[in-house]
Amino acid sequence: MPAIPRLTRFSPDTLVAGAAVVITGEHLAHALDSISVTVAGVSLQVRSASATRIDAVVPVGALPCAATATQPVTLNVAGTVLTTTVPVRAANRLALEAGESANLLSAADVRCTELVAPTTGTARYVVAVVNTSDVATASSAFELRGTGIGAMAGQMSAMKNTPAFGGMVSSPSLTAASSLINTSLLPGLRTESLVASQAAAAELRHDDLLDAQRTIAARAGSATTQWSTVRATTVNRLGMATASAAAPLSVGDVVTMKALYNSCSAGRDVQARVVYAGSRSVVLEDVAAPRARTMDADYRAIGDEFDRVQYALLRDNIGDPLALNGAMNGDGRVTMLFTRFVNDSVAGTAGYVSACNFYPKSTFAASNENEVFYARVATNTETPSDWRRAMRSTVIHEGKHLASFAERLASNTPFEESWLEESTARIAEELYSRTFTSGGSWKGNTGFATTVRCEVYQCDDRPLMMWKHFSMLHQYLRGVDTLSPLGASTANDVTFYASGWSLVRWAADQYATTEGAWLKALVKGGAHTGLANLALRTGRPAGELLADWALANAVDDLPGFTPSRQQLTFPSWNVADVWSGLAGTYPGSFSAAPLKARAMSFGSFVLPVQQLRAFSSSYFSFDGAQVGGQLIELRGEGGAPVAPVGLRVAVVRVE
Repeated sequence: MPAIPRLTRFSPDTLVAGAAVVITGEHLAHALDSISVTVAGVSLQVRSASATRIDAVVPVGALPCAATATQPVTLNVAGTVLTTTVPVRAANRLALEAGESANLLSAADVRCTELVAPTTGTARYVVAVVNTSDVATASSAFELRGTGIGAMAGQMSAMKNTPAFGGMVSSPSLTAASSLINTSLLPGLRTESLVASQAAAAELRHDDLLDAQRTIAARAGSATTQWSTVRATTVNRLGMATASAAAPLSVGDVVTMKALYNSCSAGRDVQARVVYAGSRSVVLEDVAAPRARTMDADYRAIGDEFDRVQYALLRDNIGDPLALNGAMNGDGRVTMLFTRFVNDSVAGTAGYVSACNFYPKSTFAASNENEVFYARVATNTETPSDWRRAMRSTVIHEGKHLASFAERLASNTPFEESWLEESTARIAEELYSRTFTSGGSWKGNTGFATTVRCEVYQCDDRPLMMWKHFSMLHQYLRGVDTLSPLGASTANDVTFYASGWSLVRWAADQYATTEGAWLKALVKGGAHTGLANLALRTGRPAGELLADWALANAVDDLPGFTPSRQQLTFPSWNVADVWSGLAGTYPGSFSAAPLKARAMSFGSFVLPVQQLRAFSSSYFSFDGAQVGGQLIELRGEGGAPVAPVGLRVAVVRVE
């Protein structure tokens, strides 16, 4: 008579997903296909069997999302059924105090989470589901499900904020930025609408052009090597130079420059007059400009400000626009060419840089062999002062691109991904804004009154800088599910300029020891670009950066909230105060709380999200009486049991 199998021990004491299970007993040796083990109705994977031992594994993702509880175990050995019980823990248990947070950054961790009931009986949590994909065009759909346990078992969740449920407030159109100024309130800003619309439109083509510059530099190869070859061919066999740098330009000179955009081999000839020749810049005006010879004072002011303020700011904190100047046999000055070519041929663009000009003519026939940036000229429909007001931040922005190109070409490293190139150009504008009275400081928690308000009310001679950052960041937060800091989500989306700036600003605040040195290392780069570059400079994985930045966007300077981790703050900016100031000034266009979470009470719920873009977040909040545990389960589209690859969860207890 065959010996009857016996079960003597089942381990481990508590089962979790992925656990290795050891069943000990007697007479267990049978063919694997005649042995089965189930726990709470879930079949385990049987790996081996001997007379006294069976080894099995709990499949990852197979256990239902439920509170820790004792569950039945059924062992079938060749028709003999043996039973026992074992505690099963499917959920990650988070017992958070007010101010504490947790990042769930593995696929196993995000599947099922239990928010343990606090001793106070009431709580409020913010949950961010983040998409860690680094592909700008990627998006995922998912469901967030909830179940009350213990004293809350069977309780249905109630919607707390109807407009926010099921989707964020729609992002305003791009042109909305041009109508945010009430000129009756601000009589000094007659053309504020024009300035704002120009600032937005300028960015539409800029990103595509930067992508093209990356391709040009990658294909052209080492600029330093090619300049070395040029220098070698200009020395005769006696060692005497047979060619030298062009004579420095002086005010009044008229020169022919090549206006380049889509081609490095052909460009449009532009006759330009030298209006300013300073220590670090030369300013040229197109002789065919509509206001030619009437704006010399404005051009001189722009050149003088670059020499006195902007060049040193870039060199010391971002990178040197003249880093390749020695190799190019240049005169130590940046060339600013203000030409109607930009107005006519690149409509809607304020300024741009071409990598072609960093190479010798032997590489690109149309090269100006100089650090040149191109910018539009004033039209007959705007005053010179309005044009200059819009142009001043463009100069520092394009100067940053020159610095990035020059530094990377000088060190033979690849050009930066366009989103991060633009984000750091916005950082340069931010640093420029600090040069004005009470314009802010690093980790100064600066608010609205002395920065954005001063820009729009023109309380002094400052241009628009942080206004552009925050007005566009407002749009990003209002449509955060469907937008991404990694690039445009639609043909007219430029919110990534601001969300990318916000991400880099937050990272610098959190991980830089010296702001300027950290930013210079990021801009100069190396083998890594994009998120890999940012992760390298912070020493933290990109997914962790996203989770912390996402929560910081939700709770920074939230009244009554003190985070236990500084990563949930923006030390340089009191962002809540900026939103409050904008909402108070323009109540019809700005909200004091642009980020709207899907707000629910505790209990059971199903919240579908149709689209979550790459490296962005969907927000949920839960608050009220929590007398039992709250389960949160991340599922795929339509309730599929497995969530999309790359989705992770961050949780903070606010109250």
